[in-house]
Amino acid sequence: MTKKKLITGFLLCLVIFSVLFFLFRSKWRPESEPIPLLPLVQEEDAATVTDAAETPRLKGVQVALVSMDQHLNWKLTVEQVIEEGEICLLFGITGEYYTESGQRYLIEAPEGEMGRDFSWLRLTPEVVLTGEDIKMVAVEVYWEAAAGEEITGRQMQADRENVKIQAERFTFNPEDRSMTFPGTSRWSFQ
Repeated sequence: MTKKKLITGFLLCLVIFSVLFFLFRSKWRPESEPIPLLPLVQEEDAATVTDAAETPRLKGVQVALVSMDQHLNWKLTVEQVIEEGEICLLFGITGEYYTESGQRYLIEAPEGEMGRDFSWLRLTPEVVLTGEDIKMVAVEVYWEAAAGEEITGRQMQADRENVKIQAERFTFNPEDRSMTFPGTSRWSFQ
């Protein structure tokens, strides 16, 4: 029986030692310090910016804009972005516009503006939109996340399936390939 008592006593001591070790191990361990991560980009205070050279500028930026129902509409590459308050000025814009059904339109514009919250986009002065059966050039193109698929603009010239269109203002829905022209427009058929 002495061997049994010796093994039982040894196991009991091992269990007590393990319990005490797990209860008090946090007191024996040195306190950890946070590990520094990669340097993060910190937002600068816009009120302190006084010189144009100090204005925050980003080069080679990719921008994605989504509609209110979280559908990706715009995927743009912008050569330069300058933040000015609640507006981002865009320069050298190329990219694509996607409809919900997966149609793709190519976009090119020399410059534009975008809300810092990515809820609207305005492209100027010679915006080129090219799709399967249309090529449109406009002085201004405007899109809002709340409008979904609807793109509005002004001073547009388009070539579409042997039809040339000129309009002072227009509304284009790329999903169903429809255009509305409030005001004056000219059409020529070839």
